[in-house]
Amino acid sequence: MLATPEAMEHFLLQCPCFHSQHTALRSRFSVLAIITLDMPTLLAASGVHPFWQPAVLRLTCAFLRKAGELPRL
Repeated sequence: MLATPEAMEHFLLQCPCFHSQHTALRSRFSVLAIITLDMPTLLAASGVHPFWQPAVLRLTCAFLRKAGELPRL
């Protein structure tokens, strides 16, 4: 499922099967004043203040865990 970057981007940002998880992730990011939800932000905390980078990566891992995809990466 996650073999290509396009598939990964679809899963992390757009897939309707994970709408509730996307909504929860966006909500948690907004608490941290992070409004950009894209691949560099989710996977590398790019553009995020260094203080919040560990939180961003933990939230991304939690999303993957809840979606059941963390073991497949």
